[in-house]
Amino acid sequence: MTPTPAAWPLIALLLFGGGCVKIDGGAVEISWVVRSTSGSAITDCSCADPAIDKVRLKLVAIGPSIQDNKSCAGEAQCDFPCQRQTGSTAFDVKPTQAGESYEISVVAVGVDGTELEGVMTPAPILRSVSEGQPTEVEAFQLVAPCRAECVMNGSGVCARP
Repeated sequence: MTPTPAAWPLIALLLFGGGCVKIDGGAVEISWVVRSTSGSAITDCSCADPAIDKVRLKLVAIGPSIQDNKSCAGEAQCDFPCQRQTGSTAFDVKPTQAGESYEISVVAVGVDGTELEGVMTPAPILRSVSEGQPTEVEAFQLVAPCRAECVMNGSGVCARP
C-alpha cells in the first residue's frame, strides 16, 4: 500500500523528528566499579560501608572560556544510581578550547544526599570536551569496606546472603 501525498509530512515527522537530542555542548560519560578494601567486588552498592546510593560526577573547568560552566554544579543530571555503574550528562557541557580541560572526578553519595567521605575515589582525570561529542572516561574505582551484614560469597564478591 502506497501512502497518500497528504501522509508524507506525518511520515517525515515520525522518521526525523522523534530521535532528536538537543545539543548545546558536549557530553561526559562515566562508568565505575565498587571494590572492597580487600580488593573484592561489591556488586550491591548497599553492601558498601557506608552504603552508596548514587555516584556524583564532578567537573572542574580549567581554562578561561569554560570557567562559567555550570553543567554539573548541583545538578541532578550528574547524580547516577550506583547500581547502574554508568552515567552520562546531557549534551550541555561547554566545549573546551586549545589548552583547556576539565578535571573529571566522581564521589559517592549516601541515601541522605551527602557526599560520603568513607569511600575512596581516584584522583581527577583531565579531558577536553567537544561540541556534539561524548567524552568517555576510563572506569573509576570506588573503594569501601564490605558492610557487616553482607558476606564474601564463594566467588569472593561482597553481597547480601
